[in-house]
Amino acid sequence: MADLKIEMIAQATEDARLRAEKIAQNAGGELGDLLSAKMGVFQITGQNSDEEYSWGGVYNTSEKKKTASITMRLDYEVD
Repeated sequence: MADLKIEMIAQATEDARLRAEKIAQNAGGELGDLLSAKMGVFQITGQNSDEEYSWGGVYNTSEKKKTASITMRLDYEVD
């Protein structure tokens, strides 16, 4: 599970950077330096369930099939 968390953090961070680059480009700017990076809670919910995400995180232990998610917040300078 620890390796999965690290991989998910890496993928979410890369996705956030790519989105920020696209937003900056579409606004006529360029992505500058990373100012801060914050990780949200790690959520594990039952696959295809209607569990609600929680501010403190959800960790489903009853379902065999699970869905894991994490949110990253990256703040960049825009040039």
